[in-house]
Amino acid sequence: MKSHHRLLFVLGILGIIIVAGVLIKTSLSSDSTPTPIAAVKQGVAPNKVFESYKYPYRLRILRRTARLYSKPAGTAGEKYLGTVRTNHLKDNVMGESRKDLNNHKWKGYISFSQNGNQYWISAQNVRFRDLQQLKEANLKVETAISAGLKLVGKSKYDYGGGRTLSDVRHHQFDCSSFVRYCYSKAGVTLGSLDSVTTYSLVTMGTPVKFQNMKRGDIFFFTNSKGQVNSHVAIYLGQNLFLHDHGQSDTGGVGISTLNAPAWRKETNGIVRRLV
Repeated sequence: MKSHHRLLFVLGILGIIIVAGVLIKTSLSSDSTPTPIAAVKQGVAPNKVFESYKYPYRLRILRRTARLYSKPAGTAGEKYLGTVRTNHLKDNVMGESRKDLNNHKWKGYISFSQNGNQYWISAQNVRFRDLQQLKEANLKVETAISAGLKLVGKSKYDYGGGRTLSDVRHHQFDCSSFVRYCYSKAGVTLGSLDSVTTYSLVTMGTPVKFQNMKRGDIFFFTNSKGQVNSHVAIYLGQNLFLHDHGQSDTGGVGISTLNAPAWRKETNGIVRRLV
């Protein structure tokens, strides 16, 4: 009899352990994450805004499948709002502001409004439009700029590229060889093909004060490492500039703005007027 009672006791204990195990497993399942842990997960934002600035430019959305957000993707409180197509939006938009993320000039999100709602879209999903409104009367300047604009988004930055005819045919440039290429299309030779650098370009043309910079002027940058005249760009107007840089939105030939603090703080005040 005692052995029978002992067996019943052991079976009862085992039953309690099994039931407890099931309850614990259920409480820790992925479908029932404890509220405090869920709150912590939602509070984790992988992307941080490092600069914000005005972006009042006419833009064209490149892809109907481009994703839209309530804030820059991956930042605190951001919500996914669907795509351009699912929101039935027009491709032509007017930029409002821009936020760049994680100390990368190119990793930016741009806000625009349509149908009473505000959206944020990746800078890689838009291009500038109606840039012809910035045109002026100088034919050589306009020819040079037109040649460069044709390569926006079609030519990746290539350090040391653009010094051979093969490089030129394949549109493989760095910042200085790109400027030389643009002006060569306008009949303006900026030194020899195989030796052009920012240090040779800085001696070309005539000096101009930064505040008097005009469309077609080239201007120079000193990078965060203190390398003077490490980069060169062509001014377009309305604070926009055309250049070839790995940190542009296209990773090469692209258009950036001096409204961006990260770009503006690297300008060193040197401007040259070529024509």
